[in-house]
Amino acid sequence: MLDWYARNKFLVGMAVEFPVLILGGVAGILFSWQKLPLYPWVNIVGLLLLVAGYVIHLGYAHGEFKKLGVRPHGSAGVPEVLVTSGIYSKVRHPGYLGLMLIYFGLAVIFGAVWMLFPAAVFTALTVIMALKEEQLLRRHFGKRYEEYAARVPWRFIPGIA
Repeated sequence: MLDWYARNKFLVGMAVEFPVLILGGVAGILFSWQKLPLYPWVNIVGLLLLVAGYVIHLGYAHGEFKKLGVRPHGSAGVPEVLVTSGIYSKVRHPGYLGLMLIYFGLAVIFGAVWMLFPAAVFTALTVIMALKEEQLLRRHFGKRYEEYAARVPWRFIPGIA
């Protein structure tokens, strides 16, 4: 099941993850479910997380691939080149970090407490996917990836994870 999820992450995100977060948030507003405290500040924090996630995911992570003129995933889901420049010189999975920020941004922007649960589940699945992707990159790029991982020890956040 996780392999299927990893191969179809983009489609699952568009067909399941984002609709759950968006429609669930709208339902939380319509039905006045338990709200997060500190309204409206928590909603502003959610918006900031959402924007930061998009900037990191699309601007920095995908932007680095565009700058090099390659696709993030070539044949068999493996990148055509090992990108180690730009944001990839700080963390190994900035695109996934961006997605996690987007998940929590969407959950928090609507202010419904229950929305933190799907955001946490989607984040956990994304972390698992990053770990599986690292196995694939180690097999594909071998020693080059090992050296890169040693040089950039942080998967998502410098100094933390």
